[in-house]
Amino acid sequence: MKRDEYNNFLRKVKCSDDFRSRMQEKLSAPTIEVHEYEESVSGTDVITSRHNWGRIAAMAAAFALVCGAVGGGAYQLARYNFKTEESTNINTDEKASVYSKLKANKDSYNAEIKLWEDLSGDIYSKSDIDKDKIFEYLDHFDMSKGIEADDFTSTLRGIKIFFNGTDSKAKGVTYSFELFDNGELRLTEKVKSEERVSYHSYIDGQRVFNDILYMLVDDEEAIAEFEKVTNKELENEISNGFKNNPYDKAYYYIADENRQEEYTLTGREDLAYELMDFEWERASIRSGDVNSYSIGFVVAEDGYMQFGIGRTYKLKNDSDLEAYNAVLKKYLIKKEFGEAVSEEDIRNAFKDMPEDKAQFFDESEFKNTFYKYNESDFENFKEKLSSLEWETCSKVEHSMTDLTVKDCLIDCEGVIIPANRSNLCYKLKNESDKAEFRSIFDEFMDGFEETESE
Repeated sequence: MKRDEYNNFLRKVKCSDDFRSRMQEKLSAPTIEVHEYEESVSGTDVITSRHNWGRIAAMAAAFALVCGAVGGGAYQLARYNFKTEESTNINTDEKASVYSKLKANKDSYNAEIKLWEDLSGDIYSKSDIDKDKIFEYLDHFDMSKGIEADDFTSTLRGIKIFFNGTDSKAKGVTYSFELFDNGELRLTEKVKSEERVSYHSYIDGQRVFNDILYMLVDDEEAIAEFEKVTNKELENEISNGFKNNPYDKAYYYIADENRQEEYTLTGREDLAYELMDFEWERASIRSGDVNSYSIGFVVAEDGYMQFGIGRTYKLKNDSDLEAYNAVLKKYLIKKEFGEAVSEEDIRNAFKDMPEDKAQFFDESEFKNTFYKYNESDFENFKEKLSSLEWETCSKVEHSMTDLTVKDCLIDCEGVIIPANRSNLCYKLKNESDKAEFRSIFDEFMDGFEETESE
C-alpha cells in the first residue's frame, strides 16, 4: 500500500463522537462465550486462546473508526489500548520490563532502523532516527502486558530498531525492537552474552506496522521495495492459513443475504499455486459486504485475500478478477446434504458420559441456564427424538438457541449437532414434525429443577 493510499485510508476513517462512543461501549461489553467446534477456523493474531468471533470481528472493523484520524501526518497514535502506569512513569528497577528500562535510559542511546525482508535481507537502513517518536507511539499501548514466547510468531517482513549506547550510563546494555507485519513485537535487552526478551501482540497489527513504517521512514523508493509482495511471502501466508482449516471444509458467506453455505475445499496445494500465479499488492482492510469463502483464511469475490486480522492483499490487476473467481469455483465445491439418518445415528449423537445436567442457551437474551434431569427421562427423550425422520444438513443451519445434553447440541428449530463434531449435522426431514419435536423438547425441559442462571 503506497503512502498516499495509507494517508487517504486514515482520513476516511473519521467518525462522529456518537459513533465512537457507541463502538467503545460495544467493545468493552462482557465477552459472550460461544460454542466452538473442533473443525472451526481460528484466527492467528489475537492474544487469547478462546475467541468470541463476533466481538473480534467488531474490533477489526471498528478499530480504526474508534481511533479516528486527526489531520496531518501519515501516522496517528492508535488508542485502542490506553496509557498505563508503566507507559507513563519512568521505572529504573532491575525487575522492570524491558520496555520500561529502555525508556528510562533512552537518552543514553541512539537508534538505527532497518527494513528487513526474508529474501532480500536489509532493504533500508538509517541511523540516528527520532527515538522519541517511537516511545510517544508505544506509550499508547499497555507495554507491561505481553504474550508467551510459544505464542510469538515472526513473519517474512520486519521493522528492526537497534538501540546502541552513547555514554557510560548505558553500561554496555543494548536493546533491539523487532516488529513484524502480523503485529507481533519482540523486545530484547542484551547484557554481554545474556538476553532478556519480552513478546507482545497487537490486535490491529497491520495498522501498527504501517504507522511505525511511515512514521520513521521517508524514503519512497525503499518503502515501495519493502511493500512488494513476493511468492515466498504468499506461500508462507497461504500455508499457515491452511493450517487453521485441517478438515478441508469451507464456508461461503453470502453478504447481501447475511447467511453462509458449507463447501468442500479440494486440492489445496493446487489452489495455492494458482493463487500465487496472480500478481498481488498490499491493501487496507477489505470491505465486509462482499461474498467470500473462509478456507482457513478469507478469499473474497472482489479479489481480496485476508489472513488473520488485518494482513490483506488484493489483485494488482483488475483484469485478473474473472480468472481468479474461476480458480475459486474450481477448488471450492458446494456440499450436498439431505441423506436419510438412521434411528441409531440419532441415539448415538450423545456422548456416553455421566452427567445429570443440561445447559440451555438462548441467543436472544445471551443467557445460559442449567437444569437437572434424571437418566430415565434422558433415555425416553432420546428414543422419542430417534422416532422422528431426520436428514443430513450443514452445520450453518444450526442456530445459537439450543439445549446441550451430554455434549450434543439440539437446536430448538429441529437441528442436531452430534457430540462427535466431525459427524454430519442432522435436521428434521419434514416441517410437519416440528410441532411434535417441540413438544418432546418442552416435555424434556418441563420438570427440570433450575439450578443456575447466568
